[in-house]
Amino acid sequence: MLCRVRYVVVEGVLAVGKEQTPVTLVEALDTPLRDPRPKECLYSRVRGELSEEEQQALDRALEKVRSDNNNGQRKVYSTGWLSSVLTMQGYPISAATIQRHVRQVCNCHTGKTADDE
Repeated sequence: MLCRVRYVVVEGVLAVGKEQTPVTLVEALDTPLRDPRPKECLYSRVRGELSEEEQQALDRALEKVRSDNNNGQRKVYSTGWLSSVLTMQGYPISAATIQRHVRQVCNCHTGKTADDE
C-alpha cells in the first residue's frame, strides 16, 4: 500500500506534516532542505556561546597559540593546551578542530555550505 506524504514550505524549508497545505512538485524541487548559508566550525560555534569577556579572552589565547614560535613539546601555547582548557571548562573541542580554524581550513574560511557535506 502506498502512502502519500504532504510536503510544505515553512520558512524556506520543506516540512512533513498531516495538517499542512501541500506544495507542487516544482515548489518542492526548488526549495532547499537545508540552509544554504555556510556552516560555522565548532570553534566558532563555541566562541559564539561565550560572553563578550570570555570571547576576548579566547581571542587572546588563540593569538598566543598562533604566535608561539616554539616547536613540538617546547610549545607553551598550543592547540592541545587550548583544547584541554576549553574541554575542562565544559566546551569539549579537539585540538584538531582548533588547528583547522587556526590554519583557516575550517568551514568558516572555506565557505562550505550545509549541503556540501
